[in-house]
Amino acid sequence: MRYILDITKNNFERIDFTEAKILDFHCQCKLPSNVEFKTWGATILSSPTWNHVEKFDSYLTNNDDMYIAGEGIVKIDKVIGGNVEVYAYDNIRGSNNRTIVAKNCDGSELVFRREWQFDKGYKLDEYLWECVMSWPDGFCNLKLYSDNGNVTYEFDTKNMISVEEYINNPLVYSYHECPSV
Repeated sequence: MRYILDITKNNFERIDFTEAKILDFHCQCKLPSNVEFKTWGATILSSPTWNHVEKFDSYLTNNDDMYIAGEGIVKIDKVIGGNVEVYAYDNIRGSNNRTIVAKNCDGSELVFRREWQFDKGYKLDEYLWECVMSWPDGFCNLKLYSDNGNVTYEFDTKNMISVEEYINNPLVYSYHECPSV
C-alpha cells in the first residue's frame, strides 16, 4: 500500500535519511518551486526513544524504528532556494573495501557545488539531506529552503522492515544498481 507521510517542519526530524540514497535529483540551473526526487531507504523514527509528542498514524508502528528498504518519493512545495554539494566517489576502493572520495590533481577533494540564491531576510523552513547521491556518485549535502510549503515522503508499506533487521542484513536491503541492458 502506498503511504504518504507528512514530514513538514518539525516532522522532518522524525525521519532519518542518513542511510538513504538520492536516486534522481536533477540539479537544474533554476530551482523549481515544487521539487520532487526519489530516494532509496529512509528510517522512520517512531520508537519511544525519540520522545515525540505527536504519534504517527496508527497504521505505522509507534513502538519501533522502521527502515524503508525500497524507493520513496520526497515532495517539497514552495521551494525558494538552497544548495547542494556532492563529494564525488572514486572508482577505486580504499582499505577495508571502503569507497573513497575522488581527488583533484592537487590532492583536494573533488566536490561539485550548486547554489540557488534567494532572499534570506525572513524565516524559512530548512530541510537538509546528508546521504549518498546516485549521480554524480558521491556523498551529498542537499539543503532546500521552503517558504511554509508542505513536505511529504511517499513509500510502499510492503518495504517497511525493522531497523534491527536492516542493521543485521544491510547488503540485502541497501540499494542495488539495475544491471546494464
